[in-house]
Amino acid sequence: MRLQFNKFYSPDDAPGITNQGDGASDDNLETLELLNVEDEPEVIDIKGIKEKSLDDDDESTPDDDEEDDELKEIEEELAGPKEEDLELTTPVRRKEILAKYPKLFKDFPYLEKAYYREQQFTEINPTIEDARVASEKAKIMDIVEREIMSGDITSVLAAAKDENQEAFYKVVDNYLPTLRRVDQQAYYHVLGNVIKDTIISMVKEGRNLGDQGAPLQAAANVLNQYIFGSQNFTPPQRLAQTSPQVDHQQQQFQEQQRQQVYAKFEDTRETLQSKADNVLKSTIDQNIDPNQSMTDYVRKNAVKDAHETLETLISKDTRFRGLLDRLWEKAFQSGFDKDSTDRIKSAYLSKAKTLLPSVIKKARNEALRGHSQARSSDTGNTARKAPITPGRSASPSSGKIKVAKDIPKGMSTLDVLMSD
Repeated sequence: MRLQFNKFYSPDDAPGITNQGDGASDDNLETLELLNVEDEPEVIDIKGIKEKSLDDDDESTPDDDEEDDELKEIEEELAGPKEEDLELTTPVRRKEILAKYPKLFKDFPYLEKAYYREQQFTEINPTIEDARVASEKAKIMDIVEREIMSGDITSVLAAAKDENQEAFYKVVDNYLPTLRRVDQQAYYHVLGNVIKDTIISMVKEGRNLGDQGAPLQAAANVLNQYIFGSQNFTPPQRLAQTSPQVDHQQQQFQEQQRQQVYAKFEDTRETLQSKADNVLKSTIDQNIDPNQSMTDYVRKNAVKDAHETLETLISKDTRFRGLLDRLWEKAFQSGFDKDSTDRIKSAYLSKAKTLLPSVIKKARNEALRGHSQARSSDTGNTARKAPITPGRSASPSSGKIKVAKDIPKGMSTLDVLMSD
């Protein structure tokens, strides 16, 4: 359902009194924009676009020279400059630049900042490869730091084991001695919990053995008294002061954050898809039947078929799907801001634009062909189904005329018809 909000009234205004002025106020325009209400649907101009072969079994991507310029520009921007274009060269002194272009930095202040910033970056990372490696290492360190601070180093140990088995074994061998050097209290805490787990296992096994397990239970009691100096047993304890309830709350908070990000992604994706579908359907609708030779029903189904074909072709283009994935990554990083989502919509419509002429032509031809066959069939059926003369039987098997006076007394109409 499409709602149009032309005028707004204040509760204090009398009925029938509208805002002054010929057009809507700035507040109204802003509200209309927020509500995404449009007077006219957006339509893509597909005039002059070369038609392409639409083979459903062909999943190949179009040649670079046939791609839309906007798509190529987005790809180049995401790919970034080539490494050979960024090789380290001897920098030009600022004085030499100003001697040839005295107003350069004044007219373009950003260039001066970029000039000095590039020098500082080069001192840290002389090449692009060095910067890339440093960035990857920084990401790994961030993950390690996050896991250590959360108290769970499972992924760190698993990564070390997968990367180098021998190095992992060294970590295992050196763990307790290293822990003792760093913090003796923590070292004895770990050993104490290990011994307590041993005492618990001894008591359980002794109970399972019945009368024969009495010596094992007694040994567990002796071990507890020898290590902890008491006959009273205390279960293993946590060294961290945070309770399991606090840890659970932290996990819940992290899960809520993840769900919020996912919900925002889903909402953004659905909104973009809806906007793009509206543009594409409007474009197809305005170009599918230029001669107005279709009925409303045929036209509606032709638009639907064209849109479905277009979506299928776009989904088959693995190269374009990769481009969309990279655009979505940028959107995640920017918190789904307007610029990043607009680029996704623009890329999707640009891709569709290259396919629309052929898709529309195919759907139009199939619709008109089916419409023509349906009309021919209706004409033939009308000729064959001529009205029956009143008083005559519909059965062609008999040459006799059956009227009411010809039916013998006591004989049903069905018996008369079956007698033929």
